[in-house]
Amino acid sequence: MMFEWVALALLALLAAAGSGGWLTRKFFRRNEARRNQQFSSRYFQGLNYLLNEQPDKAIQVFLEMAEVNKDTFETHLALGSLFRRRGEVDRAIRIHQNIISKHSLDERQRTKALLELGEDYMRAGLFDRAERLFSELTERNSHVPSALRHLLEIYQQEKDWDKALEKCRQLEEITGEKKGVIMSHFCCELAEEALQQGEVEAARKHLRQARRYDPQGIRSRIVQAKIARHREQFEEALGIYEEIAELDADFIPDILESYLECAECAQATQRAEETLREWCEKHGSIAVILQLTQRIRRREGIDAAASFLAAELHKHPSVKGLDRLIELRLEGGPEIESGDEILRAVAQRLLARQPTHRCSHCGYSGHTSYWQCPSCRRWSTTRVIHGVLGD
Repeated sequence: MMFEWVALALLALLAAAGSGGWLTRKFFRRNEARRNQQFSSRYFQGLNYLLNEQPDKAIQVFLEMAEVNKDTFETHLALGSLFRRRGEVDRAIRIHQNIISKHSLDERQRTKALLELGEDYMRAGLFDRAERLFSELTERNSHVPSALRHLLEIYQQEKDWDKALEKCRQLEEITGEKKGVIMSHFCCELAEEALQQGEVEAARKHLRQARRYDPQGIRSRIVQAKIARHREQFEEALGIYEEIAELDADFIPDILESYLECAECAQATQRAEETLREWCEKHGSIAVILQLTQRIRRREGIDAAASFLAAELHKHPSVKGLDRLIELRLEGGPEIESGDEILRAVAQRLLARQPTHRCSHCGYSGHTSYWQCPSCRRWSTTRVIHGVLGD
């Protein structure tokens, strides 16, 4: 905190000194000594307000003594930015508004101050005001990449996917940055909204666009399978889910339940079990192993299920699998050594605390799969956690 106050005081000193120097040169021949004395007195008055944690009064003093001009512009701008970083957004807004109100600034300085003010509004959650400023900057063709990125963030937070898609296209065109994956997600959001409203054809149109932006995208296929299920085209849905598993096996646990439901509806349980065994052999997913264990128990009994599970756990150790194995033994399966109940309690406790999904970018973890990470806001970075305590 003390460092921040010192930094604030130094910025204020630079602003005041710049303005004071300019005024001193202008009126050098008229009462230089009196001017310097007044300047010093006012500066120390403002500094005293800062040290006594009265920043509002300090700001007023510095703004009065340090008129915004070409010499002090950058210092005033930095002072406002410092307040914003400290979370004192109202003060940042006040300073940046004061800068914009000065008619002596050139176009470059004015637009830079507008950009800073827009960031203040965003920090304060005043998205409508921020949107107007950033839109004005794009119309002026000034600071366009920064303004577009801020607009993109606003529209994502407001879930206005059409506008977000438009700004993303503009940003890609201007900067050359590849935005296909992000734009594909926006199209998928639009497709899911259309599907919720019963507009299946509109949803399919958005998905075709999503596939153009990201041909290998998993989400567009998941939504496509959802549409196929909605239209009772279960064979088609099965094929889509199998394609997803081939493209990215990490998504098998996410699609497994829907895949098996479609197999039941399509009377394709034999096909589904053969596919599960293939996935088990290739990927060792514990979700698939447990599903096969359940099927073997229904068909061949608890001993066969326990034997299968134990064999798979030798190849793919898993706390989830261990918990299920102990449960089978407690329900009458093959005899186990004493203390299994304790092992089961430990396993259950570990499972309760263990997140199932983690963002590969920022490390955010939880029990839910998100297309957009709630922490870093990146798309397609949340995946199933692998390893002993994961899948």
